[in-house]
Amino acid sequence: MTDDKQQFTGVWVPALTPFRPDLSIDREAFAAHCRWLLAQGVDGLAVFGTTSEANSLSVPEREDLLKALLDAGIPAARLMPGVGCCAIPDTVRLCRHALDRGCSAVLMLPPFYYKGVGDEGLFKYFSSVIEQVASNALRVFLYHIPPVSQVPLSTVLIARLLEAYPGIVVGLKDSGGDWRYTQDLLARFPDMAIFAGSERFLLDTLRNGGAG
Repeated sequence: MTDDKQQFTGVWVPALTPFRPDLSIDREAFAAHCRWLLAQGVDGLAVFGTTSEANSLSVPEREDLLKALLDAGIPAARLMPGVGCCAIPDTVRLCRHALDRGCSAVLMLPPFYYKGVGDEGLFKYFSSVIEQVASNALRVFLYHIPPVSQVPLSTVLIARLLEAYPGIVVGLKDSGGDWRYTQDLLARFPDMAIFAGSERFLLDTLRNGGAG
């Protein structure tokens, strides 16, 4: 088991982003909710993912919310912010912001507006982000959620990214809902920290060597 897989284990929960009736973000409620989740014994928080409605937020809003959590005493090491955007410069900016503030890892969607993108195009997207961030501290969790993104991550693509960026691409959140795909990941990539995106698959994922 790699050091990164040992670090990223257990239950990392998606955190809801609370909005006020005027659609402004309730920062205080967000921080209180995250503190409560940690107090229940979870291992970490995946903020700015699907449950957090990240794609309803602007890049500055995500940066401001991350700062609000840190100012409220949430440990950076227990945060895995979502950074995936359709525009490479936005993803790079969010990665750098998370790294600069000490976050353990980032959760990265593929570019999701255009469908039917092949492995070569997706590889170029992820590699462009990684190369532009240009930090050995970067730890990327790929976000496989084809029911929403409609852009799946093939095992061929994952293998290529792991080979090209060892120690940087370290994990994957599998929210595809297809246990056969998850089993294939677990068998092919035993050193990768693979998280089930649903509690329905949590126990089976752990029994087959998954991270959480």
